[in-house]
Amino acid sequence: MDDLSRGVVHFNAGRFEEALACFRAASAGPRRPEARVFIGHVAVALGRGCEAAESFISVIQDAPRHLPAYAGLANLLLRGAPARDAAAEKALLRVLTLKPGDDAFRAGLAETLRACGQALRSLGELGAAEKALSRSVALGGDAKARNKLLDVLRARADSSLATGELAKAEAEFRKVLAVEPGDAKARRALVSVIRRRGLAHVAKGRLAAAEKTLRRAVSLGDAKARRQRVEVEAMRKRSKKARLTEATLKKAEKARVLRGRVGALVTSGRLALAEKALRRTGGAADQLAEVLAMRAQADEARLQAKRAADGERLRALIEELKASGQAYKTSTRAHKANHLLKRLLKLAPTDPRPRLIAGGVLFSSGEARRARPLLEAALRLDKGELAPGERFSALMKLGLYKKAIAEAEALLDGSPTFADLRFLQDPWEWDERPLSDRRREQLKLERALGRKPAPWGPYYRADLRGPEELRQFAALDAFPKRRYGWMHAKSGLASLCAGRFAEAEGRLRSALAYKTIDWRTRGFLAESLLCLRRPEEAFAQMDRARPEAPADEAGQAVAWRGALDLWLGRYEPAVKRFDEALALGAPYALSWRAAALLKLGRAQEALAQLDEALEKFPRDLEAYVWRGEAKRALGLHREALSDLDEPALAGDGRATPIWLWALVNRALAKAALGDRAGLKADFDAIPAPIKDYIRRKSGQQDPVKILEAGLELSRGFRREEYKQAIWME
Repeated sequence: MDDLSRGVVHFNAGRFEEALACFRAASAGPRRPEARVFIGHVAVALGRGCEAAESFISVIQDAPRHLPAYAGLANLLLRGAPARDAAAEKALLRVLTLKPGDDAFRAGLAETLRACGQALRSLGELGAAEKALSRSVALGGDAKARNKLLDVLRARADSSLATGELAKAEAEFRKVLAVEPGDAKARRALVSVIRRRGLAHVAKGRLAAAEKTLRRAVSLGDAKARRQRVEVEAMRKRSKKARLTEATLKKAEKARVLRGRVGALVTSGRLALAEKALRRTGGAADQLAEVLAMRAQADEARLQAKRAADGERLRALIEELKASGQAYKTSTRAHKANHLLKRLLKLAPTDPRPRLIAGGVLFSSGEARRARPLLEAALRLDKGELAPGERFSALMKLGLYKKAIAEAEALLDGSPTFADLRFLQDPWEWDERPLSDRRREQLKLERALGRKPAPWGPYYRADLRGPEELRQFAALDAFPKRRYGWMHAKSGLASLCAGRFAEAEGRLRSALAYKTIDWRTRGFLAESLLCLRRPEEAFAQMDRARPEAPADEAGQAVAWRGALDLWLGRYEPAVKRFDEALALGAPYALSWRAAALLKLGRAQEALAQLDEALEKFPRDLEAYVWRGEAKRALGLHREALSDLDEPALAGDGRATPIWLWALVNRALAKAALGDRAGLKADFDAIPAPIKDYIRRKSGQQDPVKILEAGLELSRGFRREEYKQAIWME
């Protein structure tokens, strides 16, 4: 038998000294909490309270989950020995930190918490006692724990009442009712406390608080509280009416005095003091407005005007920066564009959209390094101001292709807006980078997208590599048109530019079947139909385009419709449509209107309008061709040469229509000036198929007659090469 077992035998036999010796021997080896707990019990039996407390406390400190130590210490404290010991109380409170484990420990913990709660109450620690007993009940403690908890709660409530702390007393009585809902005595006490609180509010004049308090007593079914609440409500109404009457009288008197004082200040010319008085006292708005008008210092009005002006300046700067998309290409305009950019960012320090637009201009002008921080800042500042399509465009320009495509796919799950669709179609807007840069972009994009079948790779490959990659658009046929049909708009345009008009028609009609329609697709379809000799269908498409165009682009749709008339030689209807387009805010219709006027024989009006058009759009090469033609028609041949040299040289030997018609008009101007060598040089530069066609249609052989016949046959057409089919059969 070991020392612990022998000690138990002696303890049960009442031989406490022998038991104490055995327990001390058992605790001398490896630390055994049960031996020290028995030492505490023996010390209690021998009347050595301090020694017993020390033994129990040491066990709690070394083995916090040894419940018999807490029970022994609690029983010791309940006996009053020691009467009050801070260390014992602190050790006892550790029971509140224990977490229940298995069922056996849970049951033991509930019993221990009850004992500790009783002990803490005996020490006057009612708050700690409540916590211990509440946990005991929550852990499934017996009825004794529940009764002890009620005793503590009642004691706390009585203590609060004794000290006049009615709010605390109310809270404690509510706790009693939460534990024992049928306690009628507690309910009566609670109602009494609430009524006392309500009457205290009445005594202090806080009638709203009194009414609110008494409502709580009424909810407990107290008839007396209901009568008191009605009385308080009546008192509130009388008091409110009296206050309103008094306030109205005071306000009227104050307003009368203030008007007199302000009137005197205005009469004496002290307008600043009059304004100050009205603002400080919240005087009449009409009088304040009158004073502000007299001083001409309406600060609020000026602030609103400044904000409106800043908004207009911001919009104007954005449009100017958009228009200078090539500014970074030439040193003469780079300084202006940089100045624009600085003004723009200063005017809108936290607006993401100006940074997005400026970054786009820099990017498309080959300044990708300078564009990056602006685009990153736009995405960082975006708090929902940017549209999904704008975010997609910025991500694509930053080379974050996977994230951009993921956002685009999410956008396609719904119904993208017209504006979003344009960004999906052309994320590198105004992209005039060299072909080598665009091809490098294409390779990076394909590496990022990997080999997973998707339409994005072929679509942007064709877009970045140029018209010679038309075959890439054919890969789009393998993907569902319900989701990716919008991609066929650009593939249709590529087919149109390649002169494959029937194929263009099919692809453009596929794009128009998509749920969101870009009205420009109808314009390209109309051009395809025009090249296929189906003008009425072309007109019908453009007539449908106008209501589909957003309000700020309605003028463009009308101008495009007028262009169809111009190219087909219907000049009077064209002029009317260009007038409507100009009224709707499409200023670039000026040059087309001038062309129609010129074809109607109104060369002087046409020249004036072309001057206006080139002042607004100094890089419009077609307008230079028309102005040169107008000057030539007016006999101003030398002045015509200065206009025609620029588009002729811009052709750089390529047989584009603008270059072609600049050569035709320049050759005729040189012929009129007697420069036969110049006539021959320009005539020889015109492609042979075009000259042969004109000879065949007109029957002319003289170079001057051939050129004049060409201008008549081509009607109002001076544009892209693929549109030659409009006038050449």
